[in-house]
Amino acid sequence: MSLANVKIGTKIYLVIALVIIVFTLGIGWIYNGYKTQIYDSAQQKLQAATGTAAGIIDHYSKLAENGTLTIEEAQNLAKSTIKDLRLDGGKLYFWINDTQPKMIMHPIKPALDGKDLSGSADPNGKYLFLEMVKVTAATGEGFVDYMWAKPGFDKPQPKLSFVKKNKTWNWIVGSGVYVDDLEVAINKVFYTIITIVVATILLSVLLAFFLARSIARPMKKTVEMIEEIGKGHLSGRLNLNQRDEFGQMAEAMDKFADDIQHEIIGTLQKLAGGDLNLNLVPRDNQDEIRGTFIKLENDLNDVMASIQNAGQQISANSNSVSDFSQSLSQSATESAASLEEISASLGELSSQTKHNADNANQVNILSSDARQATEEGKEHMEQMVAAMGEISEASQNINKIIKVIDEIAFQTNLLALNAAVEAARAGQHGKGFAVVAEEVRNLAARSAKAASETAKLIEGSVQKTNNGSQIANQTAESLESIFGGISKVSDLAEEIAAASNEQATGIGQINEGLGQIDQAIQQNTATAEESAAAAEELSSQSAELLNMLKRFHLKGHSQQQVSYQPPAAPARPAAPRPAAPATDSWGDMTAAPQQAIALDDDEFGKF
Repeated sequence: MSLANVKIGTKIYLVIALVIIVFTLGIGWIYNGYKTQIYDSAQQKLQAATGTAAGIIDHYSKLAENGTLTIEEAQNLAKSTIKDLRLDGGKLYFWINDTQPKMIMHPIKPALDGKDLSGSADPNGKYLFLEMVKVTAATGEGFVDYMWAKPGFDKPQPKLSFVKKNKTWNWIVGSGVYVDDLEVAINKVFYTIITIVVATILLSVLLAFFLARSIARPMKKTVEMIEEIGKGHLSGRLNLNQRDEFGQMAEAMDKFADDIQHEIIGTLQKLAGGDLNLNLVPRDNQDEIRGTFIKLENDLNDVMASIQNAGQQISANSNSVSDFSQSLSQSATESAASLEEISASLGELSSQTKHNADNANQVNILSSDARQATEEGKEHMEQMVAAMGEISEASQNINKIIKVIDEIAFQTNLLALNAAVEAARAGQHGKGFAVVAEEVRNLAARSAKAASETAKLIEGSVQKTNNGSQIANQTAESLESIFGGISKVSDLAEEIAAASNEQATGIGQINEGLGQIDQAIQQNTATAEESAAAAEELSSQSAELLNMLKRFHLKGHSQQQVSYQPPAAPARPAAPRPAAPATDSWGDMTAAPQQAIALDDDEFGKF
């Protein structure tokens, strides 16, 4: 489990427990040190005390060696001095035995003086005096522990002694302390320590309890208060009469709850009541909450001002929409009646257009026949023009032949003249030749005359042929013009027939469209009536909207009396004339002028 998920009280208890454990371990370590120190101090005291007694023996042994005292005197003085020697408040006394071992002097048990101690053993079977001899034989001094009788106790008690050997006299002087006396001092300290530890633990537990309680309870109340604030419950307060950090936190939380309850919630209640004049003052430039409310106040004032203006316009326009919807419904009804009349007129127009289409088809057939006959006449005329051209060409050729004949006559005349000249030169012999020449010249003259007359005749024929050719060409051009006109007439007749058919088809489609328009107008009429009803409902709802908008009090504005003057109702159209019943003719043209569809015959040329 993560330490972050542990409660604060538990953390405090854990800290106190850790402190107690550390404190207890420290006290235990100190106690063990103290216990060791007590034993070490006792050993040092025994060493010092035994050293003092051993110094007395050494002193008298030296006096004996110097001859100042006899050995017996010196030993007696030493025993007497050591027997009366007491240290550590009279608790330490000294005894003397030798290495045999035999008791030399014991101040507490004089009955032991002079006795052999080699067989003396404690309850544990330890031969303590032999142990003393053994310890001093090795190092000259040492510690020996054993069981020894103690005044006031029925059984021997553990005792620690320090013995030191005088090599001159082979005396072993010793002194000891009872271990239970050390234990008493140690236990006194131990119980004192235990008392301190227990008192410290109890005090720590109480301190941890009150500390955890003083921390956990405010924290718990704070958490509960925050949870209540999260639920929207703002009446709870901490009310901690403390001046520490928790008291400061509680005071801040209570002030925060007061601000939310009275300022924020009060502001929201004003907004809910329609009052948009919040009168909030930011605490500083970083006050985002009040800054946001001020921005909300400004934005709502702008929006609600726009909504109120829009509401007034909606209310005013809804009445106009209602009036216009009524007018639209009436106009739709009138349009339906007019459409029925137009539909009847278009039916008649459709039959007339179909009749025109049939006549145009017959005109187209006759035009096609005339075009074909004109085309045949044009071909015959072209053949005649070609024949007249050939005649003219033949006349030109004959004219050329006549010119050749005229030239032959001229040459023949020249030859006859030459022949006459030669005959004259010949004289008598040339008379016959001269006659022939004369005859030839006469024949040439007649030929020239005949050729001249023929040329005149041919020139007249050529002229008449040219005139006929010109007339034929003019006739061909006229036929070409007639053919072109008949072709145009035929094309126009075809176009008129096609246009008439298309008009008939278009009028049929117009009839169908008018039927659909009539159905749409009927539907629009119903829709217009529904729109009128919806407009009236909208007008009532807009009035209710204006009443709702009265709840809002805008900043910097007095209470607005929302009212409006509806605009002037639009002029209603004149009452429609009753729809004329459908007939099979164009109606009586002498009647009063009726609404009619203007038709322009020139528009047929566009088709």
